Amino acid sequence: MTAAVEAIGIDKRFGGTVALADVNLVIEEREFVALLGASGCGKSTLLRIIAGFEFPTRGRVRIFGEDVTDRAPHRRPTNI
Repeated sequence: MTAAVEAIGIDKRFGGTVALADVNLVIEEREFVALLGASGCGKSTLLRIIAGFEFPTRGRVRIFGEDVTDRAPHRRPTNI
């Protein structure tokens, strides 16, 4: 079965600041997931990358097996 959402080796840098480093996440269809963490730890950045509002410095995003990493937000089956 193909995962609903996959974040594979996601890095995100803003200038010299590392926001995400080698993040891997798999969410299966009908699975409920919560991202918890301190302020500034990268939760919103990861969600923005999955939704297409930010692009990763490195890594890929797949939705139902399809690579959407370079796709605009309105071309992804996501909501935020």
